[in-house]
Amino acid sequence: MRTQRFLMALALMLGLGLTLALMAGLYTAQAAPGATDRFVAPTGSGSACTQAAPCDLQTALALAQDGDTIYVAGGVYTGTGAAVITITKSITLYGGWNGAATGPVGRDPAAHPTTLDGERARRVVYIGGNITPTLDGFIVTRGNATGLATSGGCGGGIFVSGAHPVIAHNVVTDNVAAVLTTTGNFGYGGGLCLLNARQAVVHHNLVISNTGSTVYHGVGGGMYIGGIGSGLQVLFNQVLSNAATITNAIGVGGGIYGGPDGALIQGNVIAGNRTNSAGTGGGAALLQYGGTAHYLGNLVQGNTGSEAVSLHYSRARFEGNRVLDNATTEGICLRSGSGDGALLINNIVARSGSNAFSAYGFSASSLLTATLIHNTLVGSGTGYGVYGYYATLYLTNTIVASATTWGIYNHTPANTTIYADHTLFSNTPNHASSGVVSTNEITGDPRFVDPAGGDFHIGAGSAALDVGATTGVTTDIDGDPRPIGPAPDIGADERPPQVYLPLVLRGY
Repeated sequence: MRTQRFLMALALMLGLGLTLALMAGLYTAQAAPGATDRFVAPTGSGSACTQAAPCDLQTALALAQDGDTIYVAGGVYTGTGAAVITITKSITLYGGWNGAATGPVGRDPAAHPTTLDGERARRVVYIGGNITPTLDGFIVTRGNATGLATSGGCGGGIFVSGAHPVIAHNVVTDNVAAVLTTTGNFGYGGGLCLLNARQAVVHHNLVISNTGSTVYHGVGGGMYIGGIGSGLQVLFNQVLSNAATITNAIGVGGGIYGGPDGALIQGNVIAGNRTNSAGTGGGAALLQYGGTAHYLGNLVQGNTGSEAVSLHYSRARFEGNRVLDNATTEGICLRSGSGDGALLINNIVARSGSNAFSAYGFSASSLLTATLIHNTLVGSGTGYGVYGYYATLYLTNTIVASATTWGIYNHTPANTTIYADHTLFSNTPNHASSGVVSTNEITGDPRFVDPAGGDFHIGAGSAALDVGATTGVTTDIDGDPRPIGPAPDIGADERPPQVYLPLVLRGY
């Protein structure tokens, strides 16, 4: 049943992505004042790249100046050298032009698919320099970045180096960062690799079936984000069925790797990704190594690896995310680091391994510290709701359900402490006696609305209603105000009031 639900959800997501692409692509373009519009067709031979006499893609790129717009007609475009196209100016490239020789410029990427094809011989798109270009409405496919940017490869589909682009409404598929005949090198970002891409915006793209490495270690099957990331936004993308590596070598970050300081990763669907062929490796969906990124409102579902979400040396804000039904041993895992660490607010973690949440510090002298407020942690029927190892954890208003070994367990009680306040325990031994300080605990049924269907909102009569502590968190996972009643509800959801209106019958 779980597999069927995931496949149905995946089909719905793909349909939504096509709808979004159609909505984004159907319009009549308007030229920017003072800029030049240039036009490209697969067989274009014009020299000035006009609408009536379009040119080839490389000619248009050579002629374009900052501020210009290039409209690319439907068809397949290949290239030579290291990349199909190289962008070094602040220009706009639109795919899906209908090719009309006269009249208003119209685009429809669904009716006129515009494919940039690396032919498995080169990277597809290179964007470099202190520029602000736009890439919108293309199919970016069959890229191969072996030996480019690193000793392995980085960004088989799209590689951004020090630039600040807008990358929107594209399909990035079947690309690989590194195809190697010998081991020892890494493939970074099969679909996209963003290095020092501060202020870049990557939104409403479908990133599907890309691979970090086909032979050795892979880092970021769908996307790799590294370096300076202030102001970088990764918004409302579908990151589906990517693999860090397709071998049994080390693979991390099956969907997205990275979360540098100042980055926002919001509203993405990250589903069906994997770390490697063995089902091991950290961050099946998301892996962060350092940084203060804000992960907000993402859906993490149906990914395969050791952990669904892995945050290393992290000071991230992980908020309002749903981590559901992943084929992993742990849902969210924090590793290493010392001092103030990650902050987790209003998340639901359910059926994603024997441990819903785990924190692994380095040693007694280097403790991992994290704070969790208003989270719902549902196990898979085994293991722990919260597991700590050389970690000092502060939990407030947490639901812990379906963890049969212990609800909360501290593996290193002589060195560290887990502080849990206003915890609702359900169907589990509450907590170990050593190293766990539990206050104001409650035992009862959270009465999830439809847990079998993945709905972990709390229902009528829930033991979580109006019994939480005041924390300063003013909304829930859906953005509803908190509290609604006399006190906050425990867990990620704040149940709204139910209003029942009497039925009035009138005679006529």
